[in-house]
Amino acid sequence: MFNQGMSEMANASVDEMINMAKMIIPGSTLYVTSLWLIKSSMVIFYKRLADRTRYQIVYNITLGFLAATWLVLFFDIVFKCYPPRRQWQGITDAELTCPAGPSTVNYWLTILFNIFSDVLIICLPIFQVMRLKMPKKQKWGVISVFLLGGLVVIASIIRAIYSYRNEQMITCTVSMIETAIAIIASCLPVLRTLVFGSHSRTGTYSGPRGYELSHSGGHTGTETGKHNASVSVSATRSGVDRSADDLSFHDSEDGLVNDPASVSRPGIAVTHEYFVHEDTRTL
Repeated sequence: MFNQGMSEMANASVDEMINMAKMIIPGSTLYVTSLWLIKSSMVIFYKRLADRTRYQIVYNITLGFLAATWLVLFFDIVFKCYPPRRQWQGITDAELTCPAGPSTVNYWLTILFNIFSDVLIICLPIFQVMRLKMPKKQKWGVISVFLLGGLVVIASIIRAIYSYRNEQMITCTVSMIETAIAIIASCLPVLRTLVFGSHSRTGTYSGPRGYELSHSGGHTGTETGKHNASVSVSATRSGVDRSADDLSFHDSEDGLVNDPASVSRPGIAVTHEYFVHEDTRTL
């Protein structure tokens, strides 16, 4: 659209206007689809962190809401002016010009669904983190990561303002910025793995060169510290549950937080903790 004269709408030719109008449907569809896929990926990630049944139900309802709103927006974009070719044929034929009403409805649907779903997705994990039993400093650190998703809401509001003013150039530019910010925001929680490592639970110790490792088997390196092993056993009606899924409750690589109180699965769970310290003595 930029190459078709969108940067200088006053000087655009009729052919360029038609070509830009033909890009509205695929462009709007890709914009909405990209954002809704990013929203869904964030909900699925939060869903994996939630162990309790009620949280699973809430996230499933949220995914259903996202699917329903995407379908509404998709059909509204395609059929707001029927047949769709009227959107570009109306430029040269006044009788085929699309009415302003459906476009206004599409505008408000996109804005309201977009902003409401963003706020909902930001709030859901925050409520979950607030119920965790963890240090306040760490808790607010995790919450601050989720609150960075508010940048997407700000971008959505800015886009809505320029779209209402019918400033197509800035609207399209902000749409790309909004999508990029949404991708970054969705990747922030899992970037913890790059910072602390895939096997790190709590990061690093305050002491020099100390690291906490979590393993279910052997380890490498020289063990100079203590070796702690904790075992928890719970029985079921049919005996002891020994399934691999129930026995494993160590941190996953994409895990952000774990609620110790929520780990109440049946079976035998064993955690080995190895504390390895660097020996600074000269041999």
